[in-house]
Amino acid sequence: MQKNNNRSIFNLAIYPLLLVILFSCTQEKQAKPTNLAYNDFVSQLDSLRTRGCSAKDIDEMRKKHGRFFNLWMYEVMDFGRFGPISDTARAQYLQYWLMQNQPVFGVVKSHYAKYTDWKPALEQAWANLQKAIPSTPNAQIYSYLSQFSNYNTFVDTVVNSKSKKAEVILAFSEEMFLNDTFPAYALLDMPPFFNRYNNSDQIASQLVWNYLKMHHEPSHLRSNMLDEMVFQGKLWYSVLQLFPQRNPWELLGYEKAEWEWMMREEGQIWKHYLDKQILFSTKFNDYKRYFAFGNKTFGGGVPEDCPPLIGNFIGMRIAQAYADKNKAGLEQIWQPTKSNVFLQASTYNPIK
Repeated sequence: MQKNNNRSIFNLAIYPLLLVILFSCTQEKQAKPTNLAYNDFVSQLDSLRTRGCSAKDIDEMRKKHGRFFNLWMYEVMDFGRFGPISDTARAQYLQYWLMQNQPVFGVVKSHYAKYTDWKPALEQAWANLQKAIPSTPNAQIYSYLSQFSNYNTFVDTVVNSKSKKAEVILAFSEEMFLNDTFPAYALLDMPPFFNRYNNSDQIASQLVWNYLKMHHEPSHLRSNMLDEMVFQGKLWYSVLQLFPQRNPWELLGYEKAEWEWMMREEGQIWKHYLDKQILFSTKFNDYKRYFAFGNKTFGGGVPEDCPPLIGNFIGMRIAQAYADKNKAGLEQIWQPTKSNVFLQASTYNPIK
């Protein structure tokens, strides 16, 4: 990796760590936890595994779960690769897959009997979100299995058949959140950053993050680095506000030392962007490394110990500065969609 001959630009100054009061000024007050609708799809699959799967079962699941079932069948399980097939053929393939994955059902059942904190955490965060942004719909929660292939959560919308109101589907693959000590992960071809995000205590935050991303992406078009930075920063800031009892590094997939490093070197990270004159670059290759998932940020002018996603980090600090300066809640920080306007209104300047 290219290194500076002199001291790294990130080691020119030391800034105090204010981790205790970092988010205290604009944190949303805790709301009364909301009751969410849970659909234990994994248990239903396990029931089919033990008694057998028929065409009738396929039809019943399609009727019961609607949009979610189709997404799982065709996007997660990729049944579409077989082309047009009958429900009998679908049932036969699904039964074969269920038997092949028999050990997984026992593992996830045992794990989630022990790790239950993600549910109350999600209920509290969703209540906080609905209080902060009253237009936030109710949510249906689905768990599923994905053959160890779907390490992202997914989000979709559906109309409740009883209330006729739009709701959001928040879904996650249970076998992808078994904590980094799960031995099978070492045998699988996972991305190198996977262990940052596979803890069960990140289920709730990743579901909320993915919902916010889906909901706000259409209004936040990103054509340059600052656009990307502000959008990702708003996502991070929102998650930290909605989980005020959690440490930021735990929520966002860092070690504490990495988070402290970014806080300490914040001014030098910002100076690095200014020196390179890339904030308004429209060439994604110029700045993609600052937003790439991984274990480090690589490239010229960046020290070897630089954590990943430092573009997101600075965007989060801009969002915090905007909220502090304008006494803005979560609903207000999402209203400005022009990144340059948002930056100017934040008066963000960590270089002292």
